[in-house]
Amino acid sequence: MNKENIYQNIRNQGGRLTRLRKGIVQILLAEDCLLSSAKLLSRLNKSNLTPNRSTIFRELLFLTNNQIILKNNISGVDYYEIPCDKHHHHLVCLKCHAISKVELADQLQKQEKKIAKQNKFKVINHSLEFYGYCRKCQV
Repeated sequence: MNKENIYQNIRNQGGRLTRLRKGIVQILLAEDCLLSSAKLLSRLNKSNLTPNRSTIFRELLFLTNNQIILKNNISGVDYYEIPCDKHHHHLVCLKCHAISKVELADQLQKQEKKIAKQNKFKVINHSLEFYGYCRKCQV
């Protein structure tokens, strides 16, 4: 998803395109994967945007509630990312807390459709994380 499409999506949801919202979107677009709210706040401060915690919380809530960004809670920490074209999951290192994305074959999508049909449940999204130790931490 590109920046202009995201901005249009914000407008379509009745939101204003504030400097802070633009900053959040630009920072998340520059990331390859998840970014914690603490790191996001730090990067906003480096960009001369200094929102207080309640303001950033409200902005992230608006963006996640309107499915402009995705929120993922891993080990009690909230992480955010821009939805991408290819659905992916995450590898989480239990020692250094590094997070990387991993794409799975179509088998998981088939299982999701089967589960939805069997349970008469409309799946909107799902989350799957793999916990273990990265290459560096296995030593």
